Amino acid sequence: MTYRALFLSLLFSLLASVCSWSGEALTTVSPASANVPVASGYDFVVGTNQLYAYSLKQTVSWNSAGDALTYQSTLMWKFLLTVVEATSDRAVLEATILRVQATHDGPGSRRLVDSGIKGELNGAEDPLIGHLLALNGAVLTLVMNPTTGQVSDVRGGEAIVAKINKQVPALVGGDTPPLDAAAKAAFSGEALGRIWNQLLAQPRATPVRIPLGPPLNGEVERQWQGAQFTLRLPNGSEHLEATLVGDPTPVMVKLSALTGKGSANANLSTGMPGGSTGELGFLLTFNALTQPVGQQHLLNWELVPLVLAR
Repeated sequence: MTYRALFLSLLFSLLASVCSWSGEALTTVSPASANVPVASGYDFVVGTNQLYAYSLKQTVSWNSAGDALTYQSTLMWKFLLTVVEATSDRAVLEATILRVQATHDGPGSRRLVDSGIKGELNGAEDPLIGHLLALNGAVLTLVMNPTTGQVSDVRGGEAIVAKINKQVPALVGGDTPPLDAAAKAAFSGEALGRIWNQLLAQPRATPVRIPLGPPLNGEVERQWQGAQFTLRLPNGSEHLEATLVGDPTPVMVKLSALTGKGSANANLSTGMPGGSTGELGFLLTFNALTQPVGQQHLLNWELVPLVLAR
């Protein structure tokens, strides 16, 4: 397998593993400052709706055979968030995805999918990112703690997997659809929980260490200063390692030089989540039978509240 093929096959799965932090098993570490304010929590009211746009952009650059290659991928959801249940310590929200757009651009590749385009031009047949249109119309149910913004459960991923398998079926009846395993990994409750915990996190008085999703093993430390946060590997850690492909031709990867930052608004006047932004940079070094290949990754994400049409 070439490094370009490996990169394309891991495009969104590896991206999601690195930039969407898990909300499970958060570990509090020593306080950085006693003066850092703690968010008061979301003031949810049952029946409240808010429209949002969530965007994620990944830029990857590396050198191969003397050429400098750069690929950029984007993913955008437009969704409506509705409060279904709300108490002081538990809230249930429904996120209805109303539109999905994705792009992938680079040398020899220019791809676009958009659920807002009717007919054959929406990109559903694209072999790399066409399956992302299965997110359109999905309804996800989130269970969360309104005080901390921590999401404990996300339901609805199974329906997305079923739509992907219907869109990209097995070539032979009775066989497992080709994207089944990847779809189950990408849209499991745990994986979706990592995305929503990233988007709905609230400032904390103490830093937390957050486990990364597979295939990477390790933690990232998020430290708040008011509404701003920074991301880094915990003190004493210089890199993380993982095996992407096993025998007979193993492919190892090392993640290093990780830095990140962002901000979040704890509340809007409506009591709903406000906007948030973040960026993360890191170096991935692949080792296989050939010489090591390094990829520089830059991730940017943003959650923007939109005005509902009346």
